[in-house]
Amino acid sequence: METKEHWFLQGFLLLAMVIAQGATIKCPSSPLCYKKTESATIYTCEWETSESMKNATYELFYSRSNSAASRTSLGSSRKSYICVQDNTVLNKVLVDIWVVAYMGNGSCQSLNTTVTLSERVKYEAPQRMSMARSSRNLTLSWDNKKDAVIEVKFRRLEETSGTWKTLKKEVKQAMVTLENFQNESVYQLQVRQMSKHVKHPLWSDWTPILTFPLNCRGCTISGYNCHFAAEISNPPEVNWTVEDFNNGTRLLKLTWGTPPYPVSMQVNYNLSLHIWPCLLKRKNFTIVTSTEFSVYVTYSAVSGDIIAFNKVGKSSPTHILVPAKHLTFPCKSWPNDRLIPLKYAHGFMKSCLEWYKSTDGETRPEKVNRSKLNGTVKKKLKHVREKMDDYVRYYYLVHKQTDGKPQSTETCLMYKKEGAPSKAPDHFTAPILNVTTNSAMLHWKPIPVPDQRGFLTHYEVCYTRRSQKNESQIESECLKSFASKTENLVQNLTPGSIYNIHLAGATAAGSGPTTTIQIMTKPLPQSVIGRN
Repeated sequence: METKEHWFLQGFLLLAMVIAQGATIKCPSSPLCYKKTESATIYTCEWETSESMKNATYELFYSRSNSAASRTSLGSSRKSYICVQDNTVLNKVLVDIWVVAYMGNGSCQSLNTTVTLSERVKYEAPQRMSMARSSRNLTLSWDNKKDAVIEVKFRRLEETSGTWKTLKKEVKQAMVTLENFQNESVYQLQVRQMSKHVKHPLWSDWTPILTFPLNCRGCTISGYNCHFAAEISNPPEVNWTVEDFNNGTRLLKLTWGTPPYPVSMQVNYNLSLHIWPCLLKRKNFTIVTSTEFSVYVTYSAVSGDIIAFNKVGKSSPTHILVPAKHLTFPCKSWPNDRLIPLKYAHGFMKSCLEWYKSTDGETRPEKVNRSKLNGTVKKKLKHVREKMDDYVRYYYLVHKQTDGKPQSTETCLMYKKEGAPSKAPDHFTAPILNVTTNSAMLHWKPIPVPDQRGFLTHYEVCYTRRSQKNESQIESECLKSFASKTENLVQNLTPGSIYNIHLAGATAAGSGPTTTIQIMTKPLPQSVIGRN
């Protein structure tokens, strides 16, 4: 009788407490137990509770399934979850797990969960998620070192009452591309992930709802980075200038424009330049956000490429070519094996020699010769000379590092051996409007560098005419024109006479073939003849 009264009193007190709280007791749900990664050593067991049990204390129990073994407590908490070390629980066999809620003198037990704990993994929702927009595609990426199964659900913002479209996919890396989005529409999406390395994985929680595109250049929503870069369709437009210090060193300045938004989102630039002639390899520079770059260079040509890239992709390369600073005047030819005057030899052991054919006097060929000195200067220069051709123009530079800056200590245009030109000047003319009674202006085009076979010293202009008094007598005269000129005024000619004019280029080795034109000077006016 006393026991019944005691039970009745406990029940009455619990009922009175619940009525006072205005709610009905609801037992906690079956516990859900998992670890957050495959290698984790801590399990989280969580359960759902009612508002009426917010002041309850919870105790977690387990026992081996289908066993008469007694139950074991895994701990208690005022919260709706408990963390359990894997060495305190049987994690590779089936176990029954349940939770008991205590409030006042009453208790309420959940239903059992039967599970093999080692087979339960629940990842966190994808973290630090980035989104990149390219055309009608959206690429999602997030932090996760393992491959996984992901599920994405999305819908247009104007259709928020409609059904979510879902995509489920296995991915080998934390990235997935969604296709065929409407460019002008705004979308909402959520992502969750699941392990593919255990037998009974659990889906992670969904990410917060993400809305895109956003009217911002880079923003954060609940810890998620949302960057809507666009595809880079055009290569960078590069401008360059060089400042010559007239000491063998130049300062190269490169600048390029920023692409328009949203292409400019998170754009980096990969710059590859060949700035040190003594090495074959280019030097790579990765520049973040900057749109200018300066570097010291020699008098040698500088080549390279620049590529713009972001999370979506990369542009095609823009090729950069800064010409060499070529001399406009020759060095001395090399008459013997002592190829460079002695003043060039000092310090050469710490430098390198760059040399190549200068086929047009301006352009540096794609492939050049580079020589580092392993022996004496004399032996190296003799070896270089053996590789050169006669009658071919070469350009060579000597480079070294001075105070950490590249420098060309010597530059030279030269021939191993000179010969006379092999070709006459082209387009030799004397326009009729430039022919008077006693003069004629001659024009021609320079002999191409490969046909010069040496340094032009001058052009020879010779003209002849038959004597009016004795046709068997030929009057002739020759004059020299500067090698840098392509025109010449011939004066003191006889009016009304026919002249044969010959033109040839000349080097130190002699004159080359001639080209000939015929002109007729204008006669004197009749009034002048009559007075004579």
